[in-house]
Amino acid sequence: MNPPFRRFREAVAEFARIQYVRALSEFLRIQLIVSLPLALMAASAAAEDWPVVRGDTLGTGVAQSAVPDELEVLWTYKAKQDAGFDATAVVNDGIVYVGDSAGTFHAVRLSDGSPVWTKDFPDMGFAAGAAVDKDRVYVGDLDGVVRCLAIADGNEIWSYKLEGEVFAGPTPHGDDVLVTSEFGTFVCLNAADGTERWKPFQIDAPLRCTPTISAGRVMLAGCDSLLHIIDVADGSQMHTLEIDGPTGSTPAMRGERVYFGTEGGTFYAIDVPADASRKPAVAWTYRDERRGQPIRSAAAITDNIVVFGTQGKAIYALDPKMGDEKWKVPTRSRVESSPVIAGKRVIAATTAGKLYLLDIATGDVIYDSDFGGSFTASPAVVNGRIILGNTDGTLYCLGAKKGKSEELTTEDTEGTEEKTK
Repeated sequence: MNPPFRRFREAVAEFARIQYVRALSEFLRIQLIVSLPLALMAASAAAEDWPVVRGDTLGTGVAQSAVPDELEVLWTYKAKQDAGFDATAVVNDGIVYVGDSAGTFHAVRLSDGSPVWTKDFPDMGFAAGAAVDKDRVYVGDLDGVVRCLAIADGNEIWSYKLEGEVFAGPTPHGDDVLVTSEFGTFVCLNAADGTERWKPFQIDAPLRCTPTISAGRVMLAGCDSLLHIIDVADGSQMHTLEIDGPTGSTPAMRGERVYFGTEGGTFYAIDVPADASRKPAVAWTYRDERRGQPIRSAAAITDNIVVFGTQGKAIYALDPKMGDEKWKVPTRSRVESSPVIAGKRVIAATTAGKLYLLDIATGDVIYDSDFGGSFTASPAVVNGRIILGNTDGTLYCLGAKKGKSEELTTEDTEGTEEKTK
């Protein structure tokens, strides 16, 4: 072959190789740009959990994701015969954990409702939701036993016996677990072995709330008509504040203000300064004089709205700063289930087995449906799905209708509310 022609062909081949390498590199760069955010979004979605009964240890009742307006039952899971779900479910890493009234504790797949494992604890029952932390599940029962179970198979790691029933979910805190009981006891247990971290705190009336913790302080709303502020380091009482009646509602904390209602029908906003030398003080109260009935549901709270239900058969939304009423929705039946805020929507359920999806700005009913039984448990919301059990022993998972994408365009709850102020 003519040497100049050969050199020409080699030059053309080299040029083509360089262009191919450049094109391939650009293609891979673009693929990385496109796929990395999607991978991060998928990882973020997979990481979304509901590890304690109110979603977080501040008791806010606010979901990380929005829910679709057109809901459909994606699956149901049944407890054994004559068992109901009084307890709120918790969710961790795609597994739903919940105990039933006959003493069986269930682990169920969020994706399809199939069982992962069950554990039977005879001659007792679960009314309290559980808590998940790391590789363990913590739950108290109606016999006063607090158990630590392995999330892999439900095997019991340790147990601790309290006097009185446990009606409220535990709160994990670092290496500890905080639990209340009907006997008025508040304990801090070592998460590793269940031993007492400090001498139990005691009041002369039941404690039915999940401990709410912020800045090293635990908020306990008691049936002795007092709000107790406890130092989590040693269990000592820092402050108390008198309220108008007993309460079993779990306090919801936002900033330095805590919110809850009482059996006297009054809803409180109480300032709890981070400076421990300053005493808590009532910021405002709200009471519906016409429907004034006990408030047993916990509140869901953001910077711009606080929502709760009452025995007076209504759901309320108030301004958390001043306590002004934003809207009220009559329900025709009592509301003991605690509402959840998910994006632009409020999820609430009644003792008549009705589930509501409400517009957060107006209270307009977006969706409602009768499921039978009674909802005393509260919703858990993960990845746009609502998980809620009722007293007839059915655990429901609701989400986007078939044929609709479950990938919701989620606006931050606070940003959403800014547009509705």
